[in-house]
Amino acid sequence: MALEMMTNQGLGNLDAILTTVSGGGMASGISIAAKAINPSIKIILVEPVGKHLSECLKTGERKWPNPPQFLDTIAEGIKTQQLGQLTFPILCDLAEHDVITVNDEQMIEGMRMVAERMKLVIEASAGAVVAAAMYKLSDIVEKWPHIKNIG
Repeated sequence: MALEMMTNQGLGNLDAILTTVSGGGMASGISIAAKAINPSIKIILVEPVGKHLSECLKTGERKWPNPPQFLDTIAEGIKTQQLGQLTFPILCDLAEHDVITVNDEQMIEGMRMVAERMKLVIEASAGAVVAAAMYKLSDIVEKWPHIKNIG
């Protein structure tokens, strides 16, 4: 996805990419590809309430309870609480340790906005990234003031 965005779609000037994270496979792949193209790009992860990923990334420790749990969220594509054993160290190294958290209501509004304006139906997991852009942009700009172009 990052390769397509940054090369095929001509978005090589991105300062950051927002991506959801569940087990971490997609987010790891995006991180690896994007950083290979532009090592200074920021990979900002978007999570549902209850994942507590930022604390784990900042300490480099898997602080989630065992056995693995599913989060109480409408976003079934990102409801896994823990990152995978292989993906956790990749995201510790390549993704930003400050994570954007959105709730179900924000995801629904993200889905609604895309349906109304783009005439597309998206799942709640995709709505999470739209919600991050809609509701958390000021947080993003405050944490990373140099960011101008976000994919």
